[in-house]
Amino acid sequence: MQFNFNIYSYAESSDSHKGKKPKLVFGDAGWDSIRIHNKIARIIIEEGYGYKTDEITGSSPIVIKGLRQGDIDISMESWTDNIADVYEPGIEKGEIVELSVNYDDNAQGLYVPTYVIEGDSERGIEPMAPDLKSIKDLPKYKEVFKDPDNPSKGRIYGAPPNWFSDEVLRTKMETYDLNKDFEYFNPGSDTSLNTSIVSAYEKGEPWVGYYWDPTWIIGKYDMTLLKDEPYDKEKWENGFACEFPGVRVTIAVNKDMLETAPDVVEFLKNYETTTEINSKLLAYMQDNDGDLDKTVKWFFDEYEELWTKWVSEDIANKVKESTDSKGGKFGLSFKEFPKNFNIELGIYVEKLVSWLTRHFQGFFDGLAAIINWIVSGIRSILVTIPWFIFILLIFLLGWKMINWKSGIIYAIMMFLIGGLGLWNEMIFTLSIVITGVLISIIIGIPIGIHMSYNDKVEAFMKPILDGAQTMPSFVHLIPAMIFFGLGTVPAVFATIIYSTAPCIRFTNLGIREVPKEMKEAAYSYGSSSWQVLTKVELPQAMPTIMAGINQTTMAAMSMVVISSMIGSKGLGENVLIAINRTDVAMGFDSGISIVFLAIIIDRITQRISNEHKDI
Repeated sequence: MQFNFNIYSYAESSDSHKGKKPKLVFGDAGWDSIRIHNKIARIIIEEGYGYKTDEITGSSPIVIKGLRQGDIDISMESWTDNIADVYEPGIEKGEIVELSVNYDDNAQGLYVPTYVIEGDSERGIEPMAPDLKSIKDLPKYKEVFKDPDNPSKGRIYGAPPNWFSDEVLRTKMETYDLNKDFEYFNPGSDTSLNTSIVSAYEKGEPWVGYYWDPTWIIGKYDMTLLKDEPYDKEKWENGFACEFPGVRVTIAVNKDMLETAPDVVEFLKNYETTTEINSKLLAYMQDNDGDLDKTVKWFFDEYEELWTKWVSEDIANKVKESTDSKGGKFGLSFKEFPKNFNIELGIYVEKLVSWLTRHFQGFFDGLAAIINWIVSGIRSILVTIPWFIFILLIFLLGWKMINWKSGIIYAIMMFLIGGLGLWNEMIFTLSIVITGVLISIIIGIPIGIHMSYNDKVEAFMKPILDGAQTMPSFVHLIPAMIFFGLGTVPAVFATIIYSTAPCIRFTNLGIREVPKEMKEAAYSYGSSSWQVLTKVELPQAMPTIMAGINQTTMAAMSMVVISSMIGSKGLGENVLIAINRTDVAMGFDSGISIVFLAIIIDRITQRISNEHKDI
């Protein structure tokens, strides 16, 4: 299968434009350091060599596949060991040409915040694991790194799925017998992993997990790499029973670049940095609100002696002229909105969230415990039901609610989910959805009732509900991660934020649509406001409310895949892994299982809603 990443921009660089320099497409694998290197290289290539450039975003395996197929021309950061299954075949087949090593003095392994070992007197933090030196010391401190989903064990945050490091760490867990005392937690993505560290560090909480250098985290925070056995090839090949070797982070290009842009190839052969430089760049970027242009400008000024060695003097002068702070690449442009004119609303939201985290952490911990207890209880009930009884119950429910044909279809769907080997994942997903929907109903119906009784409350709530429903669903993950870290609880919290709005809206609408004559008749017979609500308004509004609950349930299902990005287990986790691996079979199995589950839930809740219309 061929992946066409950007057929419009890439078409411009086709051979049909004879005599013109081709547009060179960079691969952006999603992390900040590759964006910095892409920007540096693009400026040099555009201003120094006169090429146009573009950028395409995708996960590491996707970028390398695009590089092999010619949809991408340049990858500035290829972590070769982590993507060996797609990178090495490309080298062997001659589809990719490795030009240079960007840096190879990096480190990766299990890290802890230094205050966990040494404490931090300025922040009032006492040492939590004073004798923790190496990975093998971890079992002594499993209570320190307690897993909220399984308090009898500790939690080790693993590498993002489909990274080779993930396989290494899972094997290490077995080799060092850490599985007895620790749960290996899949963070879902490197972004979520970063958030878990930042959240723990800002709160002064214990944290242990996989990380690597260079990153802005290492550049900004005081982290300690736990010792492991010195690297030995034989030990590495037998259970990875030693430290990670340094990874060659290479600059690679598509084979056609050798002919279409030989001057750029020569430049990239000279491109070389260090882990220390990268960490400083990333820390600078983090301290400057993620401003990529400002960071790259700082690099050109701070490391002029380094980058001018990569190119000829003539090219260097062109780049210097373009990056002059008085104009050029970083100066005023009438084609773009002025970057110095910034309204930073997000900073105030960030300060509010930080304040809430510092002063109400006990409340959030208590809330997390309640949510975790509900999810665990529902999951325990579902797990105790034998699979064949569960399928029989689905058949009976479909038969009773709709007809016997539907019951058979739903039972077959459930059987297929089990046949695909995803029964446990389905149970986990269902427990999260049920919890999210129950809490959404408990919150949503009272608010909807209050809105229906008070026009001012309705006017106040409508913009909030509009924002909750129209804001990209990924954004809901941010407060969930900050307040609750990673795992099941933030997944439920994000689901509640996203799915409560339909329940509120439909409850408000349903009660407002109850005929005034009915309410007046009830009052005329001496009914109290509570009696009118419970005996007249809610029964009459129930079809509309049930339609809202149906929409709430579907909204909760839609968050299944997205919440896997913050470490939620279940069917969504399998979809995320399949995306990272570009594993079509795994993606189809997980995706069709989600579809089956969604159809069953949707049809049954719709039928309940329709039955209330007949009342």
